[in-house]
This record gives sequence, C-alpha cells and structure tokens, in this order.
Amino acid sequence: MSSAAVQPPPPVPPPPPAAAAAAGKGIHTKLYNGMISVADKFVPAKLRPLWMHPAGPKTVFFWAPVFKWGLVAAGLSDLARPADTISVSGCAALAATGIIWSRYSLVIIPKNYSLFAVNLFVGITQVVQLARAYNYQQSQEKLQKQETPAAQN
Repeated sequence: MSSAAVQPPPPVPPPPPAAAAAAGKGIHTKLYNGMISVADKFVPAKLRPLWMHPAGPKTVFFWAPVFKWGLVAAGLSDLARPADTISVSGCAALAATGIIWSRYSLVIIPKNYSLFAVNLFVGITQVVQLARAYNYQQSQEKLQKQETPAAQN
C-alpha cells in the first residue's frame, strides 16, 4: 500500500453565465450585443425566464430551430406534388437527419425542445414523402404486371 494520500480530483470550473454576451470582437458581434442590450430593457417580467434561458432567443440554439421550420413548411407543401417527382434520396437524407437530430437535441445540455420538435416534424414529413414514393412505385409495378399479360394475348 502506498503511503501517499489519495488526492481528490480538481474542482470543475463553473459553466459560463447563460446570459453572457458573445465573446467575438467583430463588428457583427458588437452590433448583436448592442441589439440584445436594447431588447433586454423591453422584455416583460413574465418572459424573462425564456429570454434568459441557455437556449433562449439570445442564442443560436433558439434561432436555428425557428428557421428550420422552413424545411417543415417545404415538406408539407411537397405533399401536393405528384409522387413521381419525389426525390427518394433527398427525402431519405432529410428523414435520417431529422430523426438523428431529434435524438441529439434531447441529450445535449441544455436540452433543446424546440430543436427536438422541428427535427421530429422534419423526419415525419419526409417519412410520409418516402411512403408516398414507395406506394407510387408499387402501383407502377402492379400496372406494369397487369399490362404485360394483356400485351401477350
């Protein structure tokens, strides 16, 4: 047995404050920080918890999912397109990323439920598109099989 005492692990440094200003030095960072400091004065007390949240409107963790809803809108509008124009590889890629990022959004810290919701809807809309494409291909094969015996007679 060693005569040296067991040392406790070093303390973990505290995380940066949630409401910290962006650390960059560029003009865009100064402009952003200026806009946020002006907006801080107008946020009502009831919305303060959302505003100060680590995934709140002061961060990219809020705005990225907001803009990603455009993919959901595009997927929903594609439901009106003919099934023969569906890109299977594109829909498969979007469905896979939607499902993967849905899982990721629940394991990161802070949990980002808005990112979860948007990615879940991206995945669902693309799975629906893939089902439409599959059904269309199956119906085309069925028609082709029906036409083949009729052409031989």
